[in-house]
Amino acid sequence: MEKDSEMLERIAALERELRTLRAEVQHLKEHATIGQIATIKKEAPKAIVQPKPLVQKDPSAVHEKTAPKKEKRSLEETFTRALPRIFMVILVLGILWGLKLVSDYGFLSDSVKIIAGFALSIGLGICAFLMEKKQKGSRVVALSLYGGAFIVGILVTAAGAILYDVLHLYVALIVALAYIVYGVLISYVKGNEALTALVVLTSLLLPYLLEYMKFSALIIGIFVLLLFAVVQVVIWKHAQRKALYIGMAFSVLALGIVSAFHSGHAVFFAFSAVALYSIFTGSFLHLYSSKSKRNASMLFSFTVIVLSLVNVMLLQKEATLVIVLIVLLGILASSLYIAFKRGDRLLIDMFGTLCAIAILNIIAQLNISSEVMLLLMILVSFAGLTLALKHAIVFMKWVQGITFSMLSLFVLMFYIVQPFFSIEHLTIVLVIVMLVALYWILRQYKRTPVDNKNRLLGLEDFYPCLLYMVALLYIWKLDWAYMPLHFTSYFVFSAIAIGFTAVLIGSRALIGRLLPVLAAGIYGFAALVLLSTIWIDEQAVTVALIIRILYIAIFWMIVADLWKHGRIFKNHETLFARYTEQITLAGMFVSIVWFFNATHFMNFHELINWSTAVIFNTVSIFLIACLSLFLAAKRNYRQLKLVGIVLLFFGIIKMIFFDLSALDILIRSILFILIGAVGLVISNKLLSKGKAD
Repeated sequence: MEKDSEMLERIAALERELRTLRAEVQHLKEHATIGQIATIKKEAPKAIVQPKPLVQKDPSAVHEKTAPKKEKRSLEETFTRALPRIFMVILVLGILWGLKLVSDYGFLSDSVKIIAGFALSIGLGICAFLMEKKQKGSRVVALSLYGGAFIVGILVTAAGAILYDVLHLYVALIVALAYIVYGVLISYVKGNEALTALVVLTSLLLPYLLEYMKFSALIIGIFVLLLFAVVQVVIWKHAQRKALYIGMAFSVLALGIVSAFHSGHAVFFAFSAVALYSIFTGSFLHLYSSKSKRNASMLFSFTVIVLSLVNVMLLQKEATLVIVLIVLLGILASSLYIAFKRGDRLLIDMFGTLCAIAILNIIAQLNISSEVMLLLMILVSFAGLTLALKHAIVFMKWVQGITFSMLSLFVLMFYIVQPFFSIEHLTIVLVIVMLVALYWILRQYKRTPVDNKNRLLGLEDFYPCLLYMVALLYIWKLDWAYMPLHFTSYFVFSAIAIGFTAVLIGSRALIGRLLPVLAAGIYGFAALVLLSTIWIDEQAVTVALIIRILYIAIFWMIVADLWKHGRIFKNHETLFARYTEQITLAGMFVSIVWFFNATHFMNFHELINWSTAVIFNTVSIFLIACLSLFLAAKRNYRQLKLVGIVLLFFGIIKMIFFDLSALDILIRSILFILIGAVGLVISNKLLSKGKAD
């Protein structure tokens, strides 16, 4: 009985807890329902009011919203989705080669092969339709089958008309057009970008069939334009930018190839290219995303391609070319106005630059020549590079940078500066100005690195070296073009010396770390060339001597700046503060070598006699020795002091054992008196310094 009563009490407690839980759950349900209704009422007005200002601010945002959001795929998924297309191409090639093999062995007639080809095309389309209807297999495979049906049909039609002569040409044309209509419709319905690009690419084989059928060039050009215009319906509906670029590229290629076979219709094909570009620009503006710099670079590339193609087509027809260029300029100006209305800074810069390029091209027609065309190409590439750097467009930056570099290298290496007022000389000057401006632009728009790692060398180290070499190359060209033959190279030597001084004095932030080393190396090499050059024209002796004095004066100016802690010392303090004594020692030896070389040079050209040269050599040794001892006493440089003492003894030995035979008694006495007096003064100075220490 007791157990039964305990069980009843437990059951009653559980029932009470169950009623409590039910009450809490009901309360939560009612609370959630009321909260959801309140939330819906609060959010409903926002959903209605919000879109209106977006449409007014940026029309391109509408296209971004309506365009389907493409999922980001991994590399593995991308390869997996590409496999059906790859295998479809392999299948088509295998079938075509198999048919050729069967044809070679004579198993099937040409008519049977063409019928089999059409059967295969229709069969692939039916397979794709059944896969989608029964929902079996992958959609990617079904799309590949649709594309394969189109490719096989076009290729079989072309083979039947051109290779095997089975189909009548007009019948083949009708069949090809039917396949193109099928391709456009299936692309419109399926909305796959790869399928659209494949249809456009394969359809552009039809112009070659038309060419084989001896159709007029007008019909071929109109077909290319119509095909590209019709495909825009698919591209606009599904926002397929890649298909737009692929279609534009191969349409321009088709026009260019066909125009090469019909040179008499160059004007028509030039206007066709401009019309094609206008269609492309309209679609580009419709699909443009302000966040995509790659799309902007594609616009610039296609504009330059069309501009170049028009120039090539109408190279011999200047008046017509100007008209075509004016039409193209009108298209660009209209696009610039649309970009201005949208307020898109990137598009404004892009179309503004393209308008300027078109205007330059029109101006170039006033005196068309290969030099003017090259100058125009350099301006176009520089403008594109500047635009790419400003907006950090990577693809465009590499393409235009490589183009500008190659054109500039060609100009600097092979163009001459004579006559002075010529297109070639102007081109060289403009290239140098562009290189300087490019350095400023690179520093202006330089992006902050993602990581904080300090690079060993950067742009600010290499680019000034490039500018320095280009400047010396230009001066060398001027030297050889305009200086007299016996004065040739002295202008360059002067520029090297002055440039080295400017580099040392200039700001380290502008010249970088490599340029001082490069300028010092070139300066030292030029000094060695000067010292080793003795045989020169008599008219250039004075100039050669002045240049030698300039070089040694610059060297001692650097040494004096180190001792005075001047601007050069402050710019390179980390280096010169440690090696001031060593650089001064090097200056002493270089000075002695220079004095000996200068006296030999002057004696060789009979500016002084042998006795005077001997006196100058000896005096120079004692002067350098005294200067070494004087400087050593100021800063307690032991090595410099030792070198000064060694030079004194060397001068005394030279004077006693080698110079006495070359000097008369009067000169000996004067020389010994002067050197002895100076030696006593220096000795007294050294001894006084030693006592003070």
